[in-house]
Amino acid sequence: MTNLNGRYAIQLHDVSVFYGHKPAIQHVTMPVVSRKITAYIGPSGCGKSTLLRVMNRMNDLVPSARVSGEVLFHGQNLYGPEIDPVEVRRRVGMVFQKPNPFPKSIYDNVAYGPRLLGVRDRAALDQIVAQSLKQAALWDEVRHELKKSGLALSGGQQQRLCIARALAVEPEVILMDEPCSALDPISTQKIEELMRDLSRHYTIVIVTHNMQQAQRVSDYTAFISVRKEERPNEEYRWGELVEYGSTMELFAHPQQEETADHIAGRFG
Repeated sequence: MTNLNGRYAIQLHDVSVFYGHKPAIQHVTMPVVSRKITAYIGPSGCGKSTLLRVMNRMNDLVPSARVSGEVLFHGQNLYGPEIDPVEVRRRVGMVFQKPNPFPKSIYDNVAYGPRLLGVRDRAALDQIVAQSLKQAALWDEVRHELKKSGLALSGGQQQRLCIARALAVEPEVILMDEPCSALDPISTQKIEELMRDLSRHYTIVIVTHNMQQAQRVSDYTAFISVRKEERPNEEYRWGELVEYGSTMELFAHPQQEETADHIAGRFG
């Protein structure tokens, strides 16, 4: 897979993930296009979140996890022996399903990452915090309450605070694991508008169960489905990439019957 003029932010090549001896995802090959939004859709248990975590080595934190294949970022395999996983997670940020602000002030939530990276100058931190909150469309709502606990914000505001916290360390890619599933419709709309705005400067990959959300926000969609195999005393289940393409084409003219069934809600 050739990175044509930087078109691809990340390239997955024959990626498989195992938890112990059990497969979770098998033989996934696909690109992630720079400064676009890619959505992963598929039934529960197909490994969407596992595949998302492959791209910033969050699976390393699971003792039984093992990853094979290549995850190329600027031509380097993120699983190479010389690669620092902490640096990977700085450049490939993550926003989780449930908002998880630290039990700190709004300011300290956003400043946390830069401080870990050695930023001590107060004026520099002030600028980073303000800029990150502005990018996350939260600044106008909290600018006079930066000492307030992040936990005192509404659910939608907390999720935008978590996005600001991810942006503060200047990532290139932002991974979002069902970022709206715990939010009300108005907060969901704000997050979706924010994603579209951020995609002008960042590459975004989102896991979603919401077909309408995938259609509204993403430029590209990957449909992942479940495969099963009965073995003595055990059933093996893993995820397999069925179809990948532009969102408009995939939803309007799916190439695989399985994709069409899922989009239409006939299974999964």
